[in-house]
Order: sequence, then C-alpha cells, then structure tokens
Amino acid sequence: MGRYGLVEFWRPRPEWYALSREEKERFVEGIRENVSSLEKRGAKLLGVYLCRGSSDWDGMAFWECPNIEMAEAVAEGSESHRWYHYFEGSNFVGNVQSLEDWVKHVMRMT
Repeated sequence: MGRYGLVEFWRPRPEWYALSREEKERFVEGIRENVSSLEKRGAKLLGVYLCRGSSDWDGMAFWECPNIEMAEAVAEGSESHRWYHYFEGSNFVGNVQSLEDWVKHVMRMT
C-alpha cells in the first residue's frame, strides 16, 4: 500500500475577519485538536507555509498520510470544524513516487 501526500491551500473569507479574538482562539484550538488527533492516527503534518506574497492563496500545508483513507480524513477533519466556512480552500492528493517511478510514468505518456 502506497503513501499519500495532501497539499492544502487556503485564504480567509470575510466570515473569518468578522469573528472576535476569542472566537478565533476557540476555532484555532479546535484545529490544533484536530491536527493532534490526525497525527495520532498516522497522518504527519510536514509543514504550514505562508504564501500570500507569492500566490493568490494565504497559506498552504503539506501532509503525509499512510493511505488514501487517512488523506480523506485530513480533508474531512477540516470540514468538521467549519474550516470552509471561514476559509476558502483547495486540496490536492497524490500517491508518493520515487523520481525513477515518476520518470517511467512520464515516459509512458509519450
């Protein structure tokens, strides 16, 4: 069974800016709990990046997951915390390949 990577991109919606500081703190605490729960189940958050200056997105995160089900759980965990109510986002999932496996794949495309 292959490993999977998930890349998340996001930017705040007006609803995020409308929250009070205390409401934002409660929301962020829920996200921290969600990340902890996902990591205990085998997902690994490799990094969170700010990218507003270089793209239309405010941030991105990279996850490594042991299987496709866990990659789906990462995306669903965001939904369960109303992430998409406060942040517009897009996710991409792919299975990990070695460079040589990728080269073989690309060469078959010709």
